[in-house]
Amino acid sequence: MYVALRDGVYRYSALDNLLAPIVARDVRVGAMTPRQRDVDASAPVQLLYVADIHRLTETTGFYEPGLLDPEIQKSYYYVDTGLIAANVYLFAAAHGLAAWFHNCDRPGLALHLGLDADQRVLFAQSIGYPEKREEA
Repeated sequence: MYVALRDGVYRYSALDNLLAPIVARDVRVGAMTPRQRDVDASAPVQLLYVADIHRLTETTGFYEPGLLDPEIQKSYYYVDTGLIAANVYLFAAAHGLAAWFHNCDRPGLALHLGLDADQRVLFAQSIGYPEKREEA
């Protein structure tokens, strides 16, 4: 998972529980969602879900023969992404934040993030403050 903020993009390291700097510029506007008018790409936080195929095919201590099949790989990384996104929605709701899981410019983000051939941008999730609506 990558986290896009105003000051740059960070890769989340679960083992170290930290954000490692990757890109020192704001990619939330433009590369994030250039073809979607309804996306507020300026939300304070954009989560970028990236699958690392190498981690599926080169696991140690766990062998799943199906992981060599690209279609089965997809089922694993799409389910994992959905589970994580659902937890983000729950966290956001519990803290009075808004969240939206959406499409993104996959090739553009892969280029901006310097991803290799085994890494695939899947989706993005915007997190921010809900709009204040006036009652009529």
